[in-house]
Amino acid sequence: MTRDPAIDYRIADLEQLDLPETGFDLVFSALTFHYVRDFGRLIGTIRKALLPGDHLVFSTEHPVYMAAAHPPWTLDEDGRKTWPVNGYSLEGERRTDWFAKGVLKHHRTLATTLNTLIGAGFGLRHIEEFAPTCGQIEEMPGLTEELERPMMLLVSAVRSQPANRIS
Repeated sequence: MTRDPAIDYRIADLEQLDLPETGFDLVFSALTFHYVRDFGRLIGTIRKALLPGDHLVFSTEHPVYMAAAHPPWTLDEDGRKTWPVNGYSLEGERRTDWFAKGVLKHHRTLATTLNTLIGAGFGLRHIEEFAPTCGQIEEMPGLTEELERPMMLLVSAVRSQPANRIS
């Protein structure tokens, strides 16, 4: 893998992450935020690290995908695959088998995720609930089942200007 010398690569614990204030133009995260217990703290840390107008772009497991206590596909009464959505409103820890047994994740509703961003001072630019395109399904027919439920949530947000205070 070639590394760009203009990029500072670091490994850090997102639960303890400390970033310099206004030190970044962009924060990007791919499929990590659902492992973080204190999402509000992390988003606040990221906000401080960006200047007004700078961007946060991330993907996370979609709340519908990770809500179920027993997430594997099931068959409905007609023999069709269906994704269980139970316990959606009950936020908190979930344990699943993902490359290892008992991986700890933290389920939040879609509203909690988006309202945490808004409350921290981010403006939402674009929200996408991943579903494969027809072309992707043609290339990989196994993706057809991904039309049944969103697996990933993709978010683009911008740090808002500081609020004007009225005295």
